[in-house]
Amino acid sequence: MPQSKILVDTNAYLRLAKTISPLLFVPFGDNEYCLYILPELNDELGTRKLQSKFPWVDDEEFSENRKHFPQIGRKQKKSIQQTFEYVWDHVQTELPGPSRVDTWYIAYALELGVPVVTDDQDMTKLAIAFEARVMPTLELLKIMLDCGHTDMLTINGLIEYWKYFSDMPANFKADYQRLFGDQ
Repeated sequence: MPQSKILVDTNAYLRLAKTISPLLFVPFGDNEYCLYILPELNDELGTRKLQSKFPWVDDEEFSENRKHFPQIGRKQKKSIQQTFEYVWDHVQTELPGPSRVDTWYIAYALELGVPVVTDDQDMTKLAIAFEARVMPTLELLKIMLDCGHTDMLTINGLIEYWKYFSDMPANFKADYQRLFGDQ
């Protein structure tokens, strides 16, 4: 069975990678879900701001895990580049807010027909504008829970960690209630 690829943006990666390790390139569930980042995420993680806030990203286990990217051919690469330029033009003129990396994620998602995990509301608006599939981090955690790839103890631990660092995903309460009920 072919993999069901899911792209993970920067904020979702940073929220999950330390607890669910290795996060990327590990198939799970009957649908063979497999999480990927884009090479542009590694560039973004190289900035001083993110390195000082998340020093663990340079640890070997995490940097090694981030070396796997979705396989794309030349034709797809060209298509992704064209889609990026079109979507980036929209960002420049209609919807300022999403970054270049956010725009790359939307371009890849559209061309590969895969969802992107993000809690970034500007990026979500951009995905909706172009009909790209997007899901919040909690929805990914629900898929992982349903597949036996994680458990509620881990999920609740993550939530406590997010609360401690004041890093709650947008729409947290509504998404948690919708996905997990009163657990």
